[in-house]
Amino acid sequence: MPEITQSFDIDQPPELVWRFFQDIPRVVTCMPGLEYGGARADDTQGEIHAGKVRIKLGPVSAAFEGEATISEVDAAARTARIEGKGIDKRGGSRASATVVYKIAATDAGSTVEINADIKLSGALAQMGRTGIVRDVAAQITEQFAESLRATLAAETAATAAGDDANASQPAPPPPAVPREIRGDALLLKILWRRIKALFGF
Repeated sequence: MPEITQSFDIDQPPELVWRFFQDIPRVVTCMPGLEYGGARADDTQGEIHAGKVRIKLGPVSAAFEGEATISEVDAAARTARIEGKGIDKRGGSRASATVVYKIAATDAGSTVEINADIKLSGALAQMGRTGIVRDVAAQITEQFAESLRATLAAETAATAAGDDANASQPAPPPPAVPREIRGDALLLKILWRRIKALFGF
């Protein structure tokens, strides 16, 4: 099943980006298709976060309900590992993922590297074999990065104002992100790219 590697840059210091990533509910607000379902404590796994992911790839749609656990955190290296799993109760598809992210300093701010090992079963498994999942992952990462940049920029600007009136205001809400991951447009792009490659134009 797909192993996905993505990265993006943010013009904010790595310490700020790392702190944001530790606030799971705020991270979820920047992630398209994801709904946060709250957290609960577990004696063996620590804090477990519940959520739902809605996705549509061509004729296949699913709403995965599941849980994710932050299994490893290295604050000094600014890296963490997340283990997640979910099931689409209506369609029977299942998914699990191991995601490792790392935040590193750059001359312009920070870069975020994401590596994910995804396992799919059911109707979506066939999609995973075609490369479409990688294309959708790239789109999701791009939308997440745009929302994250806008959110951090707005909060930084509010903090920089420095007066008591602004300091007493709540953090500005992030830009709206899609409530469902849609791969329909991507399917058409992939098909057109393959047609061009086949006929050499």
